[in-house]
Amino acid sequence: MMFEFLNYSFMERAIVAGTLVAIITGIVGPFLVFRKMSFMGAGLSHGALAGIALGIILGLSPTLMSVLIVMGLGFLIGLVSRTGKISEDSAIGTVYTFFMALGIFLINLSKGYHINIMGYLFGDILAISKYDILFALIVLIVVLVWLILRGRAMLYLTFDEDFAKITGVPIGWDYYIFMVITSLSIITVVKLVGVVLAGSILIVPSASAKMLSKSFMKIIAISVISGIISIFSGIAFSYYLNTSSGPSIVFFVTAFFLCVLLWQFGSNTTSRKVKIKSPSSRP
Repeated sequence: MMFEFLNYSFMERAIVAGTLVAIITGIVGPFLVFRKMSFMGAGLSHGALAGIALGIILGLSPTLMSVLIVMGLGFLIGLVSRTGKISEDSAIGTVYTFFMALGIFLINLSKGYHINIMGYLFGDILAISKYDILFALIVLIVVLVWLILRGRAMLYLTFDEDFAKITGVPIGWDYYIFMVITSLSIITVVKLVGVVLAGSILIVPSASAKMLSKSFMKIIAISVISGIISIFSGIAFSYYLNTSSGPSIVFFVTAFFLCVLLWQFGSNTTSRKVKIKSPSSRP
């Protein structure tokens, strides 16, 4: 009974998977946004293609190989950034394109080139299996445990790394643990929206939430809620139009972002008008 959802229809599995993905990305995304590591989502998701291709060639689970490759890529990016004294974005730009090219090269060489490569690139709700849901559930549990045990330390590391060092926070360990958490989060998103668009689901809802609140916990809550609404809308849209789920979900995620942006612009314009004082009349 506990795992009854594993026997759901493909549409029900897509909804369950979408909910789990929205919660995971809603928790992890704000840390990436505030650490100015938004490019990390795109970098790791593109690197997942190498894991998918390697799994196809070796006859192993593409998801399992993607986990190993993306986690290794996350460690590599962290190592290059920390030891090379360069920003994470520069480290990502240095290594992720190689893994993307490697994935395409391996797919072209493999006998399984006839597979639904578009599904891997842009997502396919029909391809979501009960094992994908189980994996997403495990990742969600890991993320929640990490947030409970290391959330406060991660906040120190995110907003004031020097203060974190002074207070004795093991920033080295926390940094690499966060890279692992981010890598696992990316893998859960890839199946739903594909390799190309996964970074958008991880970052855009958090960027929208950041404009709506200054409280970090409220930002997480808004990110989760907006992610769930966008993913549900995108899944329904793609189902009825028989299109890839990834682009449809990204349309709604981006639409929410634009609505928030326009609302904020309108609020700022109104605020500026209120502050303008008419010149005092002189005798």
